[in-house]
Amino acid sequence: MKKKLLILLPIILLLFAGCSSNGSNLYEFDNSILKEQVKDNGFQPKLPTKLPFENVKASFDSLPDQTDIKTFEFFSSGKGNNNHLGLLVVKGKEGQSNSKFEEVKIGERKGQYFVSKEEQTLRWKDRDLEYTLIYYTEQSNMKLSKADLIETAKSFK
Repeated sequence: MKKKLLILLPIILLLFAGCSSNGSNLYEFDNSILKEQVKDNGFQPKLPTKLPFENVKASFDSLPDQTDIKTFEFFSSGKGNNNHLGLLVVKGKEGQSNSKFEEVKIGERKGQYFVSKEEQTLRWKDRDLEYTLIYYTEQSNMKLSKADLIETAKSFK
């Protein structure tokens, strides 16, 4: 019995290591089409290269009278999976401070995280751009962890 346990123990440890939260639950995202759409439209924000869901349809919008604001939407749908992630990028304006936000680390950057019944919000600054990533929980049927949202933010290039 002890021999069987000694043989199984390394296998069990490997399985637990493979299931640990060190890995990411994100999917690769090719942002090249969005980067091309933004190219001739004022400033060039960084965009995610990983997202917390797959089969993504993405869109970009820039209001004609708001050259310092860009919005992006990321959707996945099909087979009971409907998820909606929004991105707002603002150039040169200082964001509002809100005491409801929790201070978090996004790699070497400081960020702010907030969760409500309707959404999870993560925001941070990179040079003169403020990024706000919003996961619309009421419009989505997937649970998203704070860590997954932070990992998504870390993937911006």
